[in-house]
Parts: sequence; C-alpha cells; structure tokens
Amino acid sequence: MAFTERRRYQRVRILDQVRGLIGETRIFVVDASLNGLRVVHQDALPRVGSSCVVTFTWHGRKVTLDCDVKRTALRRPAKSALERALYESGLFITAVHGESGQLLREMIERHVMMALDERRANARGIPPTAAQSFQTGRGDELMRHEYVKGAWRSYPTTDPKQPTNGFTISAAEPVPNIEMLRTTFVDADASGRRMIQQMAEMSISRSEGIPTRRYEP
Repeated sequence: MAFTERRRYQRVRILDQVRGLIGETRIFVVDASLNGLRVVHQDALPRVGSSCVVTFTWHGRKVTLDCDVKRTALRRPAKSALERALYESGLFITAVHGESGQLLREMIERHVMMALDERRANARGIPPTAAQSFQTGRGDELMRHEYVKGAWRSYPTTDPKQPTNGFTISAAEPVPNIEMLRTTFVDADASGRRMIQQMAEMSISRSEGIPTRRYEP
C-alpha cells in the first residue's frame, strides 16, 4: 500500500542495530522517517534512480518497503586489501507492504521517545514521564495549546495541525500530563520542540493513537 500522505516527519536516528537486506546486499538502517531511510552497506546497491525492495525485522516482525535509491556515497574507504569500503545510501519510500507502514511508524515513535528521554535526562527539572504523555483519542476531540507571550492558551479544535509555538493533542489528555508537556516544551530548544510536535501529530494522526509508555527508560 503506497503512502498517500507525505508528512514531513523529522528523521530519527536508529539507536538499535536494525539489520536488513536489499536483494542479497546486507544493510544497516541508521535513520528513518515515514518518507525514507538512510542505510550503510559494504556491497553495491542498484544505481541511483533505480528501485529496490528493503526488508528488515522490527521486534520480530518483518518490514518490507519499496524504495527508490536517491543517493549513494563512500563513507569510509578501504585502508587495505583486507578491509572493505563502507557506503551510505539514501532511500525514498514509494510503497509499503502489509503491516510494514504501522511497524515503521512504531519504530520511529520509539526512537523519538528515546531521544526525548535523553534530552529530558540532561535538562534540570524536567519530569521523567513528559515524553510518554500522549494519550489516545478521537481525531475530532482535540485541544490546542499555544505558548504566547510567556503564557499558555488552550482551546478546543477539530484541526489536527500543529501550531507554530505549541502543540495539538487529544482533549482526553490528563491535566498533569499537559503541565509536564508544557514544561518540557518551554525548556526545550527548537529541535526538542519539534520532537514534541512530531509526537503530538503522530498521536492524533490515526484513530488508535500512540500507546503510552511504550518505551521504559
């Protein structure tokens, strides 16, 4: 099933060792978004502009993606006859198979949560559960939270779009979680704020939302 929406989710670094294959070529997935992957490999891939099929396993379940090779570059040359060169390639996802789209999204969500946990651990006074606070909820029961001139403003909305300076989440979000998310947002840098917005967008972009506490630090 091809992706019909091209939401520009931030690419996340894959901290786990995700090994896969393109044909018979072994690869490692080093970062991912809903639009594409960055992989490293030692053997040649199809030429730039060609199509390929990427397969890898996430938590024991197989992910299969149709991709186009957008670029390939030498990352580390072989220093001797006993070594092999290492290449890096960028792949654009054109279609997903079966549950692969859901699994890819889950993999991205987990690593965004891990990144937020790491940021929070390095930030003084940030509550440890803020990154996991997103609740499930119907897409027409939303609440927009905007940080304007040093104060938070909240109002109901049916528009899932994320505001420039704040986030839109389920209206069912408990008040303590909202306060933690607000605190995290105010103290975060631009990248951290975008991660919070990304998680909020993912949590309301599908009917089942994001299960809370999927990642336990």
